[in-house]
Amino acid sequence: MNLPVHLLENQSDFDRVMDTLASAHWIGFDTEFVGEKYYIPVLGLIQVVSEDDIYLIDTLKIHELGKFLHIVQDPAILKITHAGDNDYRLLYTLFGTVPSNTFDTQIAAGFVGYNYPAGFGKIVEKELRVTLAKSHTVANWEARPIEPKALEYAVEDVKYLPGLHEKLTNKLRKHNRESWAREENRKWESAGFYEVEPHKELFANDLVHQVDFREKVFLLRIYRWRIERAQHNNIPKETVLQSRHISTVLRSTKGGPNAFKSNRTMPEGVWKKYLDIWQELWKAPATEVEKSVLDSIPRPLPDDPEREWTMELLYHFMKKQCLEHEISAALLFPKGDFNRLKSGSEDFDQDLLKGWRAELMGAELVEWMKKGGKVDLKWGHGECRLTM
Repeated sequence: MNLPVHLLENQSDFDRVMDTLASAHWIGFDTEFVGEKYYIPVLGLIQVVSEDDIYLIDTLKIHELGKFLHIVQDPAILKITHAGDNDYRLLYTLFGTVPSNTFDTQIAAGFVGYNYPAGFGKIVEKELRVTLAKSHTVANWEARPIEPKALEYAVEDVKYLPGLHEKLTNKLRKHNRESWAREENRKWESAGFYEVEPHKELFANDLVHQVDFREKVFLLRIYRWRIERAQHNNIPKETVLQSRHISTVLRSTKGGPNAFKSNRTMPEGVWKKYLDIWQELWKAPATEVEKSVLDSIPRPLPDDPEREWTMELLYHFMKKQCLEHEISAALLFPKGDFNRLKSGSEDFDQDLLKGWRAELMGAELVEWMKKGGKVDLKWGHGECRLTM
């Protein structure tokens, strides 16, 4: 498949091409961006494949992308991607764009015998008998002109999407799983999928359950301060303050410079630069909003070895179902989601026990997963009997 490749570097050419693609039945696309140096990634290139052409959109020269974003949102046009959640998350972050009518080759592959998440090159090689060169996966997409080899890599990232879509769709159809893949993709077509809990880092830090109220308030403020400073300077949060130093800041700020001097784990330049700010954050009384946030922190559940054993056993039953049906267990139940179910966490997404997952697991296993009650195990007469 050798389609003509067009580099779009001015607005008029871009608008003309997008007007044409607006009547297409499908497109495939990918994005290249620089995220390691910024809080908000810089979009450097968009690659689009259509029935007749491949377009490379220079997004550092073309600033009004509305016509492409409209195509992404258009339910009449199928969008084919690989690991597209990253691309759609970026478009949502930059433009508030929520896609519709999506098909992802990585998700589709997980329903037809591939491990999830399988790499693009592996699927292309197995399905299309083509070996990709991935030497420019970390190209500098801010540099201009873009290196010819990097452009070749960018073309390969979309060139084979139509062929993969055809192959994987046929396999999904053969196994009666088109609706399953569609259901999984549909999650990306809601703004809620891209919204992030603003206090996610605080809630995930076990330290918040080990300190007193005033220290909790300070932790809340440090995480918020780090985000605000990163946003203001458009730099990564880790550049402002590394996560591994958060506990040191908590312990030492109330003690002043001497406390930091006696702790050699944190660079002197960092704490000297920010100590006055941190001490102000420590001294200020808690607001009602902060109290409300702290009240909403999920309480850690007591250890329940019996439930943990039961849920691990059920997880292996679930994996057995996946093996028999050639579906990736990681697609059925991501380990993080399963751990929330196992622990009895209130923030477990109950929708993960519905739809295609419930159809695959069966009603009885789903009920066992919901209840998580004690399992009696009895050995004898050449068999092992489990009862709930």
